[in-house]
Amino acid sequence: MDDMLNQARHLLATDPKLADLQVREESGELHLLRGDDCFARLIPGEREGVWRMEVFRNLERWECLDFQGTLEECLVFLTENPHYLFWEG
Repeated sequence: MDDMLNQARHLLATDPKLADLQVREESGELHLLRGDDCFARLIPGEREGVWRMEVFRNLERWECLDFQGTLEECLVFLTENPHYLFWEG
């Protein structure tokens, strides 16, 4: 998991749209944060190297996205769909 965490940190740091985000590992999941607020989590899928994503909607509940991919594909998905990078408070 340390390799995935380091890869995620590198990918976030090299993408200007995601550079202000932080990532941490929690119970085998990668949690994306803006400041102290976790807004998305990447959960290992059934196949190795494949992740599924959930976003925190309206600061009330997790919502599973209909998307799975590699760690890099998940982060690219977020840059291509910026409305998932923000939530209504």
